[in-house]
Amino acid sequence: MTGEAIERYIRQNPSVSAQGKVLMLQERLMGKVEDEFLGKGISYTLEEKKAIRRSMRKRFGARQWKKSVYEMYHDFLTEQKQQGVCVEEPQEELDVYDLAALAYLYRRMRETEVISEAHHIVVDEAQDFGVMVYAVLKECVRSCTYTVMGDVSQNIRMDYGISDWEGVKNILLTGERDNFCVLRKSYRNTVEIANFASDILAHGEFPGYGAEPVIRHGEAVGIRQTAGRDLYREAAKICKGWQADGFDTIAVICRDQKQAQETAELLQKELPVMPWDPEKASFEKGIMVFPVEYTKGLEFDAVLMLNPDRESYPIDDGHAKLLYVAATRALHRLEVLHTGNLTGLIADPIPKKNKKRVSGAKKKVVIVQNPSGGQEAPLPYGTDAMQESADARRAGGKTQGSARPAAAAPRPTSAGAGWTSRPKPVISGQPQKALHPLASLYGSNSQTAQGSGRAVDNRQSAQAAGRTVNGTVQPRVTGDMHARTASGVLSFGELPDTAKLRAAGHAKIDHSIRWVQRKEDGLYLQSRYGVTRLSPVGSGILRVTFSRGEMPPVHPAIAVTRVEKNWQMREKPTLVEMRTPEMYVIADKKTGALRFLDKDSEILLEESRQDRCLIENAPNGGRSRLFFDWKKGEGLYAAGALGKGGIHLEKTARCISHGVENELPYLISDRGYGILLASSKEVIFCSLPVYGSQICLEGTQQPDYYIIVGKKLETLLKACAYLCGKL
Repeated sequence: MTGEAIERYIRQNPSVSAQGKVLMLQERLMGKVEDEFLGKGISYTLEEKKAIRRSMRKRFGARQWKKSVYEMYHDFLTEQKQQGVCVEEPQEELDVYDLAALAYLYRRMRETEVISEAHHIVVDEAQDFGVMVYAVLKECVRSCTYTVMGDVSQNIRMDYGISDWEGVKNILLTGERDNFCVLRKSYRNTVEIANFASDILAHGEFPGYGAEPVIRHGEAVGIRQTAGRDLYREAAKICKGWQADGFDTIAVICRDQKQAQETAELLQKELPVMPWDPEKASFEKGIMVFPVEYTKGLEFDAVLMLNPDRESYPIDDGHAKLLYVAATRALHRLEVLHTGNLTGLIADPIPKKNKKRVSGAKKKVVIVQNPSGGQEAPLPYGTDAMQESADARRAGGKTQGSARPAAAAPRPTSAGAGWTSRPKPVISGQPQKALHPLASLYGSNSQTAQGSGRAVDNRQSAQAAGRTVNGTVQPRVTGDMHARTASGVLSFGELPDTAKLRAAGHAKIDHSIRWVQRKEDGLYLQSRYGVTRLSPVGSGILRVTFSRGEMPPVHPAIAVTRVEKNWQMREKPTLVEMRTPEMYVIADKKTGALRFLDKDSEILLEESRQDRCLIENAPNGGRSRLFFDWKKGEGLYAAGALGKGGIHLEKTARCISHGVENELPYLISDRGYGILLASSKEVIFCSLPVYGSQICLEGTQQPDYYIIVGKKLETLLKACAYLCGKL
């Protein structure tokens, strides 16, 4: 074994521990020794063989590492001290970072057998652990997936933890399917409490992600000053008032354990207080006293922050997060009671450099009005801009110009508002002019927030557009896309219940293609589960129908019943091909999954190879699910109807049907295709990975849809109008 071979082996196995490398090199060396003994031309005596084996047995090291990982850790800390680094050596107990260091040393130095103890790890309150913990987890438990959740604004550990997600993202999000998302919607606090807490955070210098509270108004946050001798008497009075108002759980939050214990003893003289022991506290009805560190993760009907002065909460990042945690424990009522010298995190104005960050968060609170968190947004402003962006995607993803058009303008002056733009939530305003003869497909009266998207600040105009709640003007959202119809069916754009997104449990479905037959009305693909029929309606339009019995008739809203004759098919051992002048379809015989390509063989859309189609028994005619593999970064839009704006579909679940017989759901992709679903009943689009990328059709067990291919948006619009008899 040459030195070069040894070095190459070590470099090619970076994940193997030092002990593992020693054993593997030793094993290779002894194998070569045995080969030498069996070689022809040279013979060794028994004693010579024993001597050679003894000399080679520990050539790379002993079979067992004698030094413990704790000794190695101790040596490391000692070396750090000698270099002038301030470190604390554990004496009687180890914290999580000591354990992480020891685990890492064991993994890198001594591990000889990889033991898989977990397949999926869930981490909650993730902000409490430093980046080192995640690096060690990733190193030690390699073939594992993770769900990591936390709020960096609630990292109240002054000396460790994380203040942003970048380090963790760099460690854990290394795969193509890994994902990072911000859950902004807060269901705990009233708007008044959420704004108060946001103002506290704005005194810090750390990056924030900004919560969007569900619009639930309550009383303003109270700030009271009292004399020092009356502090506890006044606190008891506030708590009694809350109990009289019917609040069951009340928390008095203090700075530390000493103040909390003293407060509990003094309040006990005025009213019943639950015994103070934060380690054993039972969360029942009544008044509880806590140091702020013990409240993270809890919530109460009402919270009293007791005497947060400048000494207890100086203006810095750590104390801003601490006070933020205290404020956000309150569900309905929040009071601050102090004896003077109130902390600057509350009393001082927000620094000018941070005001923009706070106003941006509050803007979202003002504009987003529906509790379901949905956004009604018009599709991009004009067909020219949309088409230019789609063309740019094919050309390499670049467009000319980047200016965002004003919402009041009937057409953009730049191509920056392309397919993938994220329109702002709709608020009241003047209707826009139709941008295209077929603009009714998208809704001709869609509106967006004016200009830069700032919250409405003209009180007079806001009052004309909305209503007033607790003295606060609330802008009115146009349309009724979140109102259910009288029959309880979802309306366009509404969020569905998760029960409708979950596929029913089922045995493995066999979609493999058993036989293929060409008929006058199309190409038939038979599987054990049912029959798929591909019927060309035009050179760039294909009707796809699945049935477990007779094929359904053409939907009443479809005006075109003809079948294109100019198409070809070819059957191969593993697949079936179908071609029209504008479209190319491939069916995988093993899975039955379809791939739709354009005439240049560029993939447009693919069915899922796991469960391409699922038929379920359900009330009112059953349910069908079509599973697709939407491409990463693909822009999908649901066209509006009946005067409503379309919606941008990105990592969401929405109802895309319109509730009327002659208006069919129509999906448009910026990849150059559309899907017209032949159903007048409820249709739900979902691109959330947890439920599967699917289109769910209620009231049918015979899914029927049309794939339309066209590089230009106008082509897709006209093809849809042609099918529906609107041309």
